[in-house]
Amino acid sequence: MNALFFWEKVGGLTLAHKCNPYGPLLALSMKKQGIQFELGDYEFEKEYLEKKRKTTDVLHFNWIRHFYLADDLQTAIKRLNQFAENLHFARSLNYRLIWTLHNFYPHERKFHDLDHLAPLIMCDNADHVIAHCNYSANLARKYFYRTENLHVIPHGNYIDAYPNTISKSEARQQLNIPDNAFTYVFSGNARPYKGIDRLIQAFNTLTDPDAHLLLMMRSSVFPEYTQELLNIAADNPNIHAFTSFFFTPEEMQTYLNAADVAVLPFVDVLTSGSAILALSFGKPLVLPNIGCMPELINKTQGILFDPSDPNGLQKSLAKVREYNLVDAERAAFARAQELNWDTIAQQLATLYKA
Repeated sequence: MNALFFWEKVGGLTLAHKCNPYGPLLALSMKKQGIQFELGDYEFEKEYLEKKRKTTDVLHFNWIRHFYLADDLQTAIKRLNQFAENLHFARSLNYRLIWTLHNFYPHERKFHDLDHLAPLIMCDNADHVIAHCNYSANLARKYFYRTENLHVIPHGNYIDAYPNTISKSEARQQLNIPDNAFTYVFSGNARPYKGIDRLIQAFNTLTDPDAHLLLMMRSSVFPEYTQELLNIAADNPNIHAFTSFFFTPEEMQTYLNAADVAVLPFVDVLTSGSAILALSFGKPLVLPNIGCMPELINKTQGILFDPSDPNGLQKSLAKVREYNLVDAERAAFARAQELNWDTIAQQLATLYKA
């Protein structure tokens, strides 16, 4: 069985591609189920659908915003209408349509009504909708009126996506972080919804001289915002900030293995690949108590803070230091192992073949 998988526009479906490894990892496990992924074309034209139908059975959508993204409202409306029309056309060709709801809405929104209309269209046309947690599924029921063939299948781990051989001491030596430091790490795209600015502010209130903060920020989306964060971080010598358009696998393991705890103080989030990445390196987490986060970790694997408490993040940064790190790291990695791609692929393959 063959499927067109609509993933990152700049990405691919092997671990050699410079993109989120979620797509490649799923593709590798689906291949074991006898299902071959091919990267879908976001132009999504009728001629393309007719041609691919000869060899393809399933269309699997992820980030639907790419289908209607435009600089002006009129063009965005036109593109969304075309997308809806071509979804209907795909149904007439008897494709099986699958949608994975990664986010409730896009993180940066220009046309709010369209961002609500697009998932409504998707939920109305998809044969199956996949949510990564029960909270996400409930949002689909409440706001997008999807009640049937709605499945909770978790986001898989990143254990096999990156090397994990460097020791904490070696990683810290490379990054000029003292061996005896208690080090927090943030990793991910530098985007406003990630809450990096409030992490810096909360860290600056800590009085522990051995506290260090490691910022690993991908700057490809908002380079100007990234520079603002670098300027703020420069005032504290215990903040180590690194930016890149794309971090190599070796860099990923160096930054994450240098840390004791990962902190991801999202302002808004549903599913978080960054949190699962940290678990995959056995890092306990400090997360806001929102979205899928309460279903991702329990108190043995990290702390969920109340985002409505102005001091919630600051208190959690102090509280996590009371953890037995050996036990917490073991629990974090065990949680990542539960998010097994082969199990996920088995569940998904059942929907493909139904």
